[in-house]
Amino acid sequence: MGFFRRALRKAGFVPPESFAPPSFPFQGEVRLRHWEYDRLSTGWWQVTVNSPEEWEAKVGEILTGFRRHFGIFMMKDGRAVPRWNDRTWAVVQRGLVVEGR
Repeated sequence: MGFFRRALRKAGFVPPESFAPPSFPFQGEVRLRHWEYDRLSTGWWQVTVNSPEEWEAKVGEILTGFRRHFGIFMMKDGRAVPRWNDRTWAVVQRGLVVEGR
């Protein structure tokens, strides 16, 4: 329900903190979700990382998959048409949070 979150944001509501592993090595499930639009979310990814560098690389991999899935529209004739330009992607990316379970 993005409309209500946008209204609350104007009233001082802030996005949740992104999940970060409490320690390394870390094994668990994570996903990306836009804090204002629940429809913009990935499925849960099984991750195993041994260092903060591997964690950043894994989050980058999930971000790339997210952009590929939501940012490109496939036409019936097979052409891939960008749905988001770089400027729009930068705005969308600011609203993404990592969730863990």
